[in-house]
Amino acid sequence: MKIEIIAKIMDSNEQLLVLDYSNKKRRKFLITFVLYISLVVFFNVFSSYKNPTIRINNQLVDLQKYELTNNLKTEINLISLNLQDDSTSILDSALKQQLVAFYANRNYDPVWIANFETNQHFSTLLNLLDSSGYFGFPFDYFNLEQIYNLDYEFLTGSDNMQKNQIELELTTTYSALKFVLYLKYGIIERDTSLAYLNSISDLSFILNSAIENNSLRNDLLSVQPNLVHHRNLLKSLSYFIDLHYSVKYTTPAFIDDKLLAKSLYYAEITKSPTFDSINRKSDALYLLQDQYSLRHDSILNQPTHEILVSLLEYKYYLACLNLNRLRNLKHSGENYLFVNIPEFKLHVIESNSEKDAFNVIVGKKKTPTPTLSSDIEKVIANPYWTVPRSITFEMLHKIRKDSSYLKRNGYFVINAQEEMVNESIIDWNSEDPLGNRYWLRQINGNYNALGKVKFIFPNNFSVYLHDTQSKSLFKRENRTFSHGCVRLENPDKLAQYLTDKYTNHRDLNIENIISENERHEIALSEKVKIYIQYITCTASENSEMMFLDDIYNKDLEEIKAIFPDLLLL
Repeated sequence: MKIEIIAKIMDSNEQLLVLDYSNKKRRKFLITFVLYISLVVFFNVFSSYKNPTIRINNQLVDLQKYELTNNLKTEINLISLNLQDDSTSILDSALKQQLVAFYANRNYDPVWIANFETNQHFSTLLNLLDSSGYFGFPFDYFNLEQIYNLDYEFLTGSDNMQKNQIELELTTTYSALKFVLYLKYGIIERDTSLAYLNSISDLSFILNSAIENNSLRNDLLSVQPNLVHHRNLLKSLSYFIDLHYSVKYTTPAFIDDKLLAKSLYYAEITKSPTFDSINRKSDALYLLQDQYSLRHDSILNQPTHEILVSLLEYKYYLACLNLNRLRNLKHSGENYLFVNIPEFKLHVIESNSEKDAFNVIVGKKKTPTPTLSSDIEKVIANPYWTVPRSITFEMLHKIRKDSSYLKRNGYFVINAQEEMVNESIIDWNSEDPLGNRYWLRQINGNYNALGKVKFIFPNNFSVYLHDTQSKSLFKRENRTFSHGCVRLENPDKLAQYLTDKYTNHRDLNIENIISENERHEIALSEKVKIYIQYITCTASENSEMMFLDDIYNKDLEEIKAIFPDLLLL
């Protein structure tokens, strides 16, 4: 039997190829070959119906994605229409605006679901949200439990799969946007101004960029403030949480002395993080028991252990509160001055590292130093002092008692045009002698309350940074003595640093200028950011957390406001 296989060869001569399969061996080979080809064809055709990874799966995936995209678009349009509903909070409305913008920019392409399952982006985000306590968010602000429940229903195949997919997709995105908001600007559980929330228009862009860059974790965490105080406190928080859990979940008898000493130090029972011959373990436990009216046996028994755990838990919330305060600053830049009121310190930050630090005096409890952010514009050597009205009223009894008081202390009266007027025209016995027409001003010199140097930055509180005549007060541990301004130790050193770095006249010598005893203004060619803040929990570069005295009694009320469900001791 002769079987011919004909092939056309495209060249100048058309040929006929003839293969001879007449013998049994060749016939057997041909039959085997034909059977093999038939089986391959049959297997592929059969598999296309039985194996979802080939043709049918691709069709179903395409159909599922098409339906999910259309359903997303429909749901997003409904959300957009309902944004004007007065029943929604301002925060919720702002986040939903960002959610609408996010999907509109993506042409309603889903983010967290692909090929009938959640993807790697979803897993990365859930890991972040699950560890949000380490970023200073102690409660489930981000609907994590709801997301887990929706994910479980999605994986197990609920009755209404399409509805479940949409709810999982949108809930996850909403939580991601809220996580970005809180990382960048702090916790906003109470409604704030609509103008403020409307200004937060970059959340959807940040989230989308992180997804497109395939760098979700790093990009989201990078939105946090680039502040030295924030960086150190955030790093130390993870160590503190581990310590807290070690104490909480260890039987009291098995807590070693090193861990106990550190815990009592953080709980502010002791002044040292270690035990020694002076700071003894028994004395420390006695102090704790005495402070909370427990039986005095100097042993870490169960009631004492429970109190210690509660104290550490409160300190954790305090650390979270202060991270939130730092996030509220909306900081940018690598060079700035940072005054921490409870620490009585001014920190000079250059290239995101601390270059120097100065002791400061801050306001009394009755006249507290305000928190603010501004820019130092100029340095004044040998300044005069225009006395604030509140301080003028405090001086009245001295002026009435001693007619020479003003002259002896270098004070004179000026009008609105800053012209000197004769003080004899003022009726000092009247209720408000100066009214709104006149002010007291003190000449520059050795007795001037502002000292030799003053730093000017615009603010609504009429406060500034300045020298002082009362140098001895810097030796005190608690330095709350001013009427609100910040008094600075070694102000000439800071003035020299600022004029060297931020003026066009690098040859200025502040000491020489001061010695001239003439008022001299030095404008900075580049404004220098200054933050005056109230941070009661800080950390060192080596992650050692420190708790400071709440000198203005702000912490408890702010903790209640930010963490309203927290049961405090």
